[in-house]
Amino acid sequence: MTNKLSVLIVEDDENDSNALTQEINANADKLCLAGVLKSSNEAFDFIRNKKPHAVILDLELQDGSGDGMDLLDKLRSTVLSPKPYIVINTNSASKVTRIRTKKLGADYEFAKWQKGYSPKMVIDHLLRVMPEILGCEEDPPTQLTEGQLDNKMREFVQAEFNKLGVRVKNAGYGYLVEAIILAANGENQNWGKTIGAKYNKSESAVMHAMQYAIDNTWENADINNLQKYYTAQLRKDKYAPTVYEFVFFYKQRVINHFN
Repeated sequence: MTNKLSVLIVEDDENDSNALTQEINANADKLCLAGVLKSSNEAFDFIRNKKPHAVILDLELQDGSGDGMDLLDKLRSTVLSPKPYIVINTNSASKVTRIRTKKLGADYEFAKWQKGYSPKMVIDHLLRVMPEILGCEEDPPTQLTEGQLDNKMREFVQAEFNKLGVRVKNAGYGYLVEAIILAANGENQNWGKTIGAKYNKSESAVMHAMQYAIDNTWENADINNLQKYYTAQLRKDKYAPTVYEFVFFYKQRVINHFN
């Protein structure tokens, strides 16, 4: 069983990040500092790859292309096993912002403007909930390796394709499954390039095969199955979804199923 809680700090105020780091180091017998980052993009990649137990997230990030809310949204739209415990640190007094962060998956929130606030309060909170965080990590249902999770997602997508009537013999069938798993893991573009490199195919060949598999499904599948199992609305000038529309539809189904 893990004895220490690994904590990632995502904070662009140097004074705040230094104070939080000092508090973590002062509790080195129970906590370890996973890293200190300033941008949501860096934090997203770090969380996916390093899997810290907890994240202390500043909402008002200025470095990079996104703020703390953007990071929460990315994490919610990605299948992670296990998900980190997220503590929000914010200067905002907005009730709307608080409600939104909860909907996006934040576990707890501290207001920096609140009387008596200190970085020690944040770390003390993590120490209080540490047994539950580590206990959840040890829970068998979340104890999946990345490969095991990908296999379970693949099985789920294939079952969904069978309902819809996507033909296994189409070369694009396998590529679509791979693209949906990539999307669920946070890669929302360049699927053709990534899959092509894996199977020694050109990007255009992969994208064409995926679109053909979709078009072929809409031409040959039972219309009742299409209406029942593909519930995304299509534009009136199209009879079948594009690759991106199709992949993002099933990405969301995967996320809803596994999160």
